[in-house]
Amino acid sequence: MAEGFERRVEEWRSLLARLRGAGVEPYPHGFRVDYPVSLLGLLRRRRQLDGLVGARVSTAGRLVARREHGTVVFLELEEAGERMQVLVRRDGRAYSMLEPVWLGDVVGVVGTLVKTARGDYAVEAEEVVLLAKSMVPLDPRSRPERASRTMRLVLDPGLRHSVLVRGLVVQYTREFMWGRGFVEIPTPVLQPVYGGAAARPFTTHVYALDRDWYLRVSPELYLKRLLIAGFPKVFEVGPQFRNEDIDPTHHPEFITMEAYQAWADYRDMMGLLESLVHEVTVRLLGSPVITWRGRKANVMPPWRRVTLYDALREYAGIDPDSVRDEDLKEMVRRLEIRMKTWSRGVALVKIFEKLVEPKLVEPTIVMDYPWESTPLCKRHRENPELVERFEAFIHGVEIANAYTELNDPVEQYERFREEQRLYDQAEAHPLDWEFVEDMALGMPPAGGIGVGLDRLAMMLAGAESIRDVIAFPMPLPR
Repeated sequence: MAEGFERRVEEWRSLLARLRGAGVEPYPHGFRVDYPVSLLGLLRRRRQLDGLVGARVSTAGRLVARREHGTVVFLELEEAGERMQVLVRRDGRAYSMLEPVWLGDVVGVVGTLVKTARGDYAVEAEEVVLLAKSMVPLDPRSRPERASRTMRLVLDPGLRHSVLVRGLVVQYTREFMWGRGFVEIPTPVLQPVYGGAAARPFTTHVYALDRDWYLRVSPELYLKRLLIAGFPKVFEVGPQFRNEDIDPTHHPEFITMEAYQAWADYRDMMGLLESLVHEVTVRLLGSPVITWRGRKANVMPPWRRVTLYDALREYAGIDPDSVRDEDLKEMVRRLEIRMKTWSRGVALVKIFEKLVEPKLVEPTIVMDYPWESTPLCKRHRENPELVERFEAFIHGVEIANAYTELNDPVEQYERFREEQRLYDQAEAHPLDWEFVEDMALGMPPAGGIGVGLDRLAMMLAGAESIRDVIAFPMPLPR
């Protein structure tokens, strides 16, 4: 393989030498653009370029199409999913400048904006400048083993759009949170004790300390420390890392928005989530309706609210108050649910995940979970067998998890110990004694929420998998 690559580099070197010998620099330092292809192409699609007809413009993009038409050559330049047409006359000076240019090259054009005989718009070129020579054929069908993710992004406007949607979801989420008085404070990605979720971490070694540390599975415990320190409304948008599945809704590296607000509870987080998703959706789609996999879901607040126990009754035909442990155990076995230690509450949650979640197409907030389901959530003020937790679902996909946050350090210690008993050691929340000590300083009553931005972006982009919205995802397992 190394020898093959060396041969290709030699071919590239020879091509560049020929170009430079002919007086063509294949990689000049720069080019002044006053009208980007992305802008011209957008205005062209909207038929809004009449005001610029006759103006001299300078633009640049990737050459994606070329067609001969009598005495003229038409080129198509592309940038950010938009295309602009370039007209080159065979009897003009610009025609000779096309000789070193082929499909895939990045080129600059200087010329006059004109309206064609067919009523379309084009830049009539006075100058065509090679800005970056593409030496790899942009056709993954001819060399599929060499069709890198970057090549696919170059060739596939739909894939580029999905990646763009994810970027805009991140941007709009931040803007929404800033507008509500939250401050974004980055927290450590490398942590001595991972926490905030029941998940298997990635482990690394810090040579300066000669200790194993972990990539974070959640920023939760550090954001809560900021609450303790006196920051009343904090959030963070960033990557989390869980050494787990790769499938349409899971990826070992993914982006969340986590937020914590003093003097709030899980009902406040419900309103925050509804407003966030509604605003981001309308900004991206121009409508509150998300169409995904042929189904529609309207995210206009308020969303439906249902308790987890009522959802089990409605969608799975299970009455959590009366069903026998023996029947639950049989259901767990039949559904192939893995459990380290028997827990009625954990079993109910896992059965809910299997039987109910896929049916929640319209935006739904499922609330009031069994207390065993999380060690970081405050017990329900009316029923101590439950916790004030909710998860939110759209199109059968969980997009958010939120709590009224536990702030009693003694109970926090006991709940950590209980989770270690109930869950596999690889996934159980470790006992973070330093966090318990920090909580003992006095953590204000608070509500907290985590939102899966990749999953939301996947639905907003109409993509089949979160891999489609992640610019450079991990390969699928074989």
